[in-house]
Amino acid sequence: MFEFFKKKPVTALDSMSNAVYGNAPPKKRADLGHATNLASELLMHIVDVREISEHAIALDSGPIPSSTHELALMIALDFFAKPTLVSNVFDALLIARMPAVEWYRQNLVAPMLVETFETILYELYKPGRRAA
Repeated sequence: MFEFFKKKPVTALDSMSNAVYGNAPPKKRADLGHATNLASELLMHIVDVREISEHAIALDSGPIPSSTHELALMIALDFFAKPTLVSNVFDALLIARMPAVEWYRQNLVAPMLVETFETILYELYKPGRRAA
């Protein structure tokens, strides 16, 4: 009868957003152009900027209220994880870790995102796993 008073069910993305940003996540605040440029720099310009831009738009349209720098990290991580790019982006991922840590120190990215970035990159590229 009073359907609009019912509480919305919590989704996995809601839970993740709450874990990263707390119960009152910030509004979306990413600058797509700047995030695209930052991601391109993290990827050492190996990936075409149009492809990065399309990915930025897709990620930004989702429910995660990421900052510009968080969006750049998420974009870069998605490209680092692509099996077809593994051999091309190895050097870039080593260098990308430095800005990620610096952005964390400047409070530009959520700590959990940097931790996830590091964990996933380590698992993808840990010693002995790298293709020759």
